[in-house]
Amino acid sequence: MEVKDVYEDADELFEQLVEEHGFQKVAPINVDKVAELLGIKVRYEFGPDGQVGRIEFSEGSPQVSINIFENSFEPRQRFTLAHEIGHFCLHRGEGAEEFVDTRNQMSRSGSYWDTYEYEANTFAAELLMPRDLVLRDGNKIIEKYLEETGKEKIKKEKLIDLLASHFQVSNPAMAYRLKNLGFVK
Repeated sequence: MEVKDVYEDADELFEQLVEEHGFQKVAPINVDKVAELLGIKVRYEFGPDGQVGRIEFSEGSPQVSINIFENSFEPRQRFTLAHEIGHFCLHRGEGAEEFVDTRNQMSRSGSYWDTYEYEANTFAAELLMPRDLVLRDGNKIIEKYLEETGKEKIKKEKLIDLLASHFQVSNPAMAYRLKNLGFVK
């Protein structure tokens, strides 16, 4: 796969992955496969205290390190890898040799003032929870829930829980994504 220098967003990346590799854009997104197709080497290891993840741009293959101590929850690992892929797709070639991400930088409030971190977080959300899949799968999940329970409505918290499980992301990440997409208040 010829990797572009910069991608505008996760949708542009998906287009290329589907077109060139027949990538299956289904939930949960196989984020490890995305990294592999981009030529990114991923290591899951114990890293420095407070460091959540890191990507190094070096000669040859870019290297991502995911600190398993800071990412013991699988949805957190997936989000961290998607975040590092975001740095790769959006910020490679902008002079930085690496991005080292801490808990604070990975949080919504902590990344608000750092454009690179904010963009990587947004990219990660788009990659793990693509708008079209959230809408399509969300409607199916709602229909199934209503049919199985005989209820007329689904509570927001229940929808978030079911979607988070389906997409293998945290409940707060899914809640934020649904709000950002305008699907919930």
